[in-house]
Amino acid sequence: MRAIKKIIIIFIICMVPIIFVDLYPFPEPSQFVSNETFVKNSNPFFTYEVTKYPSKVEIITPQYEEGRLQIGFVVDKWNLNFGIIPLGNNEKRHLTIVNSEKNKVRVNLKVYGDINPLISFNENNFILSPNNSTYIDILLNTTEKTKPGNYTGEIDIIVKKSNLNFLNWML
Repeated sequence: MRAIKKIIIIFIICMVPIIFVDLYPFPEPSQFVSNETFVKNSNPFFTYEVTKYPSKVEIITPQYEEGRLQIGFVVDKWNLNFGIIPLGNNEKRHLTIVNSEKNKVRVNLKVYGDINPLISFNENNFILSPNNSTYIDILLNTTEKTKPGNYTGEIDIIVKKSNLNFLNWML
């Protein structure tokens, strides 16, 4: 009985540093990226790989010129620019995320800036198995209550990997 208590105490003492070291190592950016950017950070237990995308949209009051609605398109692959969209409309961008690692990874998407309340994802904070991929919809939603104007920010795709196989359960 005493040996079991010792084992439990040793286990707890060993896990406490891992839990505290696992705190997300990237604070909210003070300046947003202007191009797709890749950042990597590691500690003894986990590696974080972050792909950062600039994101913006101009929301306008619908204007019709000769019966046509004015909108804008952006097709650059290196950013998540939603262009010009009329108030009350929605827009969608797509990303494919691939796990080419030998172990599972955790994927989390974060949005920063004043564009944050307008963005949602069809899937977030999930485990991606080895040699699998997933298709993510990034949705920009406006309502009649959204104010016209320019909204900017950054969308980060965070991939968390375990450096030690026995810690995969903590992803």
